[in-house]
Amino acid sequence: MQMEVDFFSAQPGTGPPPAIRMLVVDFDDTCTATDTTSQIFNTATSATVESSAESEKADVQNRLGTLKDKLVQNYVHEQQKLYAELLPEGATNPDAIDQQKATAFVDALTQFDRRMNQVVVDSGILKGIPQGRLKAAGEQIGLQAGCLTVLTRAQQAGVPTHVVSVNYSTEMVKAALQRGSLNIVTAEGVSAEERHDVVIHANELTYEQGISTGDIIRRVQGGSDKDALMSELMHHSSQAKADSTDGADANAEASKLAVYIGDSSSDFAPLLRADVGIVVGQNKRLRQVAKAHGVKLLPLTIAPASGRGEEGALYEAESWAAIGAFLFGPDPSKALTPHPGSGPGAKTGIKVPRVMTVAGSDSGGGAGIQADLKTYQARGVFGTSAISALTAQNTRGVRGVSTVPTQHLSDQMEAVLSDIGADVVKTGMLPTPEAVMAVADAVRAHKVSTLVVDPVLVATSGDSLAGSEVAQALKTYLFPLATIITPNLPEASALLGNRRVSDLPTMKQAAKDLHKLGPQYVLIKGGHLITAPSDPNRSSSDSQPSPASAPSHTPSASSAAQDSESASANSAAQDSESAAASSAAQDSESASAQDHDTAQDDTHDSDQPVSELNADSSLEEAHLQQQASSQHTDTDRAEQKTAQHNGASESATGKASPSGDPAEKHESDAPAIDVLYDGHEIHVLESKRVHTHNTHGTGCTLASAIAAELAKGREPLTAVQRAKAWLGEALQASAPLHIGRGPHRPLNHGFETTDWGQQKAPLDLQKPSLDLRLYAVTDPACNTRCQRSNAEAVRQAVEGGVTLVQLREKSTDGGAFVHEAQQLVDFTRPAGVGLIVNDRVDVALAVGADGVHVGQDDIPAKAARALLGPHKILGVSVKTVEQAQQAAADGADYLGAGAMFQTATKDSSTISIETLHQICKSVDIPVVAIGGITAANAKPAIEAGCQGVAVVSAIFGVEDATASAQQIRAVIDSAMERRAF
Repeated sequence: MQMEVDFFSAQPGTGPPPAIRMLVVDFDDTCTATDTTSQIFNTATSATVESSAESEKADVQNRLGTLKDKLVQNYVHEQQKLYAELLPEGATNPDAIDQQKATAFVDALTQFDRRMNQVVVDSGILKGIPQGRLKAAGEQIGLQAGCLTVLTRAQQAGVPTHVVSVNYSTEMVKAALQRGSLNIVTAEGVSAEERHDVVIHANELTYEQGISTGDIIRRVQGGSDKDALMSELMHHSSQAKADSTDGADANAEASKLAVYIGDSSSDFAPLLRADVGIVVGQNKRLRQVAKAHGVKLLPLTIAPASGRGEEGALYEAESWAAIGAFLFGPDPSKALTPHPGSGPGAKTGIKVPRVMTVAGSDSGGGAGIQADLKTYQARGVFGTSAISALTAQNTRGVRGVSTVPTQHLSDQMEAVLSDIGADVVKTGMLPTPEAVMAVADAVRAHKVSTLVVDPVLVATSGDSLAGSEVAQALKTYLFPLATIITPNLPEASALLGNRRVSDLPTMKQAAKDLHKLGPQYVLIKGGHLITAPSDPNRSSSDSQPSPASAPSHTPSASSAAQDSESASANSAAQDSESAAASSAAQDSESASAQDHDTAQDDTHDSDQPVSELNADSSLEEAHLQQQASSQHTDTDRAEQKTAQHNGASESATGKASPSGDPAEKHESDAPAIDVLYDGHEIHVLESKRVHTHNTHGTGCTLASAIAAELAKGREPLTAVQRAKAWLGEALQASAPLHIGRGPHRPLNHGFETTDWGQQKAPLDLQKPSLDLRLYAVTDPACNTRCQRSNAEAVRQAVEGGVTLVQLREKSTDGGAFVHEAQQLVDFTRPAGVGLIVNDRVDVALAVGADGVHVGQDDIPAKAARALLGPHKILGVSVKTVEQAQQAAADGADYLGAGAMFQTATKDSSTISIETLHQICKSVDIPVVAIGGITAANAKPAIEAGCQGVAVVSAIFGVEDATASAQQIRAVIDSAMERRAF
């Protein structure tokens, strides 16, 4: 248990970073996100096909493709045989490291790799590659997010850094890493300790007359070679430091760490040899090897800052960001520095926040998996799912439940986590103890660092659902792994031995006691708290409406309004996991209708069948009916009483409370209260109540919104606050909606893009087309000299062939600016010409312009993109390659480079045509040249790689703007045609 305590109490980068004397990093799969061996095979194939006669190209292509497939299949087959011999199934794993066995394993694996390399050489597939061809292939290799940042920070810190690879081509490895400010050199011929660069150690193809012969220079073929290199580098590093220091300085130097970072079995030996061996990635085979040889895998957060790590232990990192935080402390920018080419159109470097939900399916689309995925999309994260149970339900109730077999649940999680991965896993309905254990196994196996557990144990009426088995499994297996758990009041009570949790003091104590079970944070949702006593520690969120914290019918973002995930499959656990939905439906139909009819008089549509359930209880009630139909009369009465007590009013739509009791309005207007405990401090979260019957799925939606915020890097307290605020807005926007004929209807999770309440058409989210050929930038001074209005000047320019207009008004007040922008939008849009607003995001959004252009001294591009969203055009002015790459990383759609020539409209330094060419080459987004552009000098800008030119005075500063625009447009079109030819 101590390891879990250490792991969850530690945070990467919170202490001083360790002193590093040397960093060695594996390249293949550790740094790369794509298979480099296949790229070499593909490059060789392409080169051979190109050099073949036209009539033979197809046959050569097929022959080499078949050869490649056979080589890969043979390698996989032989490797599986080897591992079966070296790691026999059923063998006893040692408690401590068996060094002799580990050495023998590494030697055998290296001999295998050397043999396989000879098979590749003998096949001839590496023949015929022109020297330099693999450099271009290396530049296209995708890299793991954050790898380059760590290497760059190491170089900046003066840490000797080495990259080791079993790749066949040093040339390719060097090209893959030669990005940004990194200085990359090869190890051959120069002593490594004399270098302040990143040193590459890898194999190389042999060449004759500039063409590969098919053989390789063998330098690093397997784990033994990597280990020998690591030993040599550590020896040289220690000797060099000893020679340059004495006394106390020598002792200090000796305590510095030699660090190795790897991901696979071939890294096993050097990982163990290093002072601290760091494992990154999700390679299961390496973990199997470690376990078979008595090697422990510990969290990186408890790795030592000096000396050596624990004997026979390696340290796992969830990401390169975590490695950077451990080695060098928190990144000052609080984000990984994207390498060149990141941003729109980039091949690597984009961090996509990912959340996986493990929960039940709601066929009505309001709760469970469906609500989770809608929430993820709305909150800006990528959602994946593993379904634990299938339901047949709608807004009236549940007609059937079928539990997914545990093995298939595990298969779903494995399929997703082994490929896409997850920054956060969120759980909802877990119907059996076996399902709980399967989730825990998957979270541990894939080292998921953030887990949100929404425990589903108790129905809205207070009846037990899951029984002690599932509750105990949650407490034993998932709570110790959880970042946050989100029980409602009855669930908190059940988890704590059915003790009373019914007011603020008992909520606080419950949060503290549940925290002792292992989660980092506990959120007690006050969904069943009728009144809200005053508390001095309360955190108010009144500025944004949040859902109400009332039981059952009065919704709350924090409420326990139970949804489809709220079913426990206690009965399914007692029976088989594959219990037929028809049985659940049959049991469901057996409910007594007498008192259910009474409840319908107040809350249900008159045509609702009495055999169906209150949708607010959904799966929970289905399970209760499966347990004992005799309980239903009492359950329905309890729910009816609760609904009347809560005052399930629809004040948002002007409807009265069902009971008409004035006291209900007072109680239902009480603020919603939740309690969040982090192990040190109690946070009482208060928010406004929203009255609506569109409550179905609020519980899982809240937990999913929290998970989404955590995936985006929010701290848990902030994540909870933002999730509650957003769900309050969703409930408020959904209040007038009528989806289905049952009493508890679903939310509009997409309210920010589709407002059904106002019957508006969905927003057109397609980004406007971007034709940059002739980009006209308005200037008030030019218009004054030519004695014409801005609107008239733009009209003339558009008639002359301008393809995009930028409205630039540096001294106009906001109201006048909006009025002028609206005039231009009304003219340019029907003409098929885009309108960009200079600097003013607010004006662009107010008039629906196509986008915004910002300079280096204006609002930062990243902030502008955040305000604009993904569907507006963003342009950025740049003068250097570095500025261009940063703008692309920050979300720019195009760049304005210049000034090319001195201009009277703006005081700005100029850049050369060569710099313009380098800027165009450095990014994957279009560039326009700006500054003093005329018909006479526009051609060189197009030849340098620009997609157009931006013009001010040459159009708006002349008497005939139409004729001037036509002349410049003709030059541009001609130059672009010649460039294409």
